Amino acid sequence: LHGRLVRESRTLPVFIFFIYLYIIFMQKLITTLIFNCPEDTIQFAKDLSTTIPYGSVIFMVGDLGSGKTTFTKGFAAGLGFSNNVQSPTYPILNEYSDSNKFIYHFDLYRLKSVSEFLEIGGIEYLSDNNGICIIEWPELIESFDIDQKIKIFFRENNDKNSRTIEVYR
Repeated sequence: LHGRLVRESRTLPVFIFFIYLYIIFMQKLITTLIFNCPEDTIQFAKDLSTTIPYGSVIFMVGDLGSGKTTFTKGFAAGLGFSNNVQSPTYPILNEYSDSNKFIYHFDLYRLKSVSEFLEIGGIEYLSDNNGICIIEWPELIESFDIDQKIKIFFRENNDKNSRTIEVYR
């Protein structure tokens, strides 16, 4: 039995690698844009927000200062939320509401495990059809099976004011 487990455990990393490749290549690139100021990012987010149905989850990937919170400000404004959007780095989650509609803005950077995400009610937020989850640093829950997932990559260009944004579905 021990030898069988050892042989099977050697193939597990290869299997996981191929699953990772499958997930990466199955994502469909929707658009790639370059913005030269925060106002352009905000306007794009406003426009995009009207095309995203409630119940969706947006994964935002990018370094510190790459425009993720700026995007969220525009996204919330595009849906008519009048809340003051701030980075959820320290509270981990900021909730914004407009009557019976919600935006759940997560920053998972400080979480160490999936169980911490589950402890704060993460699954309930992800499954709320009256809300949209916007998640910064989503790598911790990348493996979750989410039907309406959009993934947005933010990259700072050589010109410190310029950003490249890629949107995948």
